[in-house]
Amino acid sequence: MTHARWPIALLLLIAVALRLALCLSRPDVVSADLPDQREYLAIAANLMTGQGLQFHDDRFGDTVYAFRSPGYPSFLAGLRCDLRTIRIVQAILDTSTVLAIYLLATQWLDERQSLIAAALVGLNPFLIFFTSLLLTETLFTTTLVWGLVMLARKQWIGLASIALALLIRPPAAALVPFACAFAAGLSPRKMLAGFAIGVATSLIVLFPWAYRNHQMLGVWIWTTTNAGQTQYDGFRDGADGSSNLAELKTMPELAGKNEVERNAYLAERGRELMRADPQRSAGLAVKKIARTWSPVPLSDEYASKRNITVGLLYSLPLFGLTLIGLGRKNLPNSAKLFCLLPAIYFTASAAATVGSLRYRIPAEPMLAVIAASATRRMKTEG
Repeated sequence: MTHARWPIALLLLIAVALRLALCLSRPDVVSADLPDQREYLAIAANLMTGQGLQFHDDRFGDTVYAFRSPGYPSFLAGLRCDLRTIRIVQAILDTSTVLAIYLLATQWLDERQSLIAAALVGLNPFLIFFTSLLLTETLFTTTLVWGLVMLARKQWIGLASIALALLIRPPAAALVPFACAFAAGLSPRKMLAGFAIGVATSLIVLFPWAYRNHQMLGVWIWTTTNAGQTQYDGFRDGADGSSNLAELKTMPELAGKNEVERNAYLAERGRELMRADPQRSAGLAVKKIARTWSPVPLSDEYASKRNITVGLLYSLPLFGLTLIGLGRKNLPNSAKLFCLLPAIYFTASAAATVGSLRYRIPAEPMLAVIAASATRRMKTEG
């Protein structure tokens, strides 16, 4: 190993050690306070037994077929739904994101700054935490970041990685054309070509999923039948920017409806509530964005003094350095915009639905590059 490579190798070892230490310390059970985990496991178990991508939604006493996208349950099924194995693999995948950001940073920054960017990802407590959960955050972040990094390096094989990301979270499809556009170059012709490639990629990747849903449910569903609930959740009566769908169990309007009908009804109801009071909707958008970019956990389950302290110690320097980096000329403007794309996209998405710290997780690795650029002194400063 050359002298130039041992620092990043050491950083990768530290990153994977931190993740494995947390993952291996967790009990071999799924926490009940995050029901999404149980849903993903249920779908994966049905997939393993030949029943397909489905699970029984106890809230409505109904079997649902397109409520969750296929990528993550397929990943769980491929690992035989073994919790320890899943967590170990997620720890390794998340560590690879550290390397991806290092490679991206070396395009614009020197070795020291590139290592700082990688360290900001490797020591990110939120990324570390989510490797221990059976949620899409780790797998989605890894595949998305590697795809973006390869696109930025003019390696169009990155579209294959982004394709996997779309199957994990189909709503991210709208991000792909813009990423391809900015990766193609700054000339209008190249950006237009990149945008077209991104649109085509999204459609091609999601078509089998949409076609399958059409065959099973009679409707072309390109994302999931969870989209309507999320839309409604953001603007329901009593909404405060967070997610709370407990009332769905007792809504008489949903009685007798199947998943497609529930999805359509709740989506339309959410849009009605949003249009009915624009001032309220604008205020909710601000609250959702604030929740999404909160430097500390806000939920009762995780807002302990320790977690709040760790969150502040990490998030405030990251956000501060990112703002400084945006104001300096250490990075080309095109690089800044490319690294900001996920943050812009997921912030807008949260404003239109619900706000949560977990929704910004896929954007933080790219911000680390901008933050690291702030650690180089400008010549005019000294």
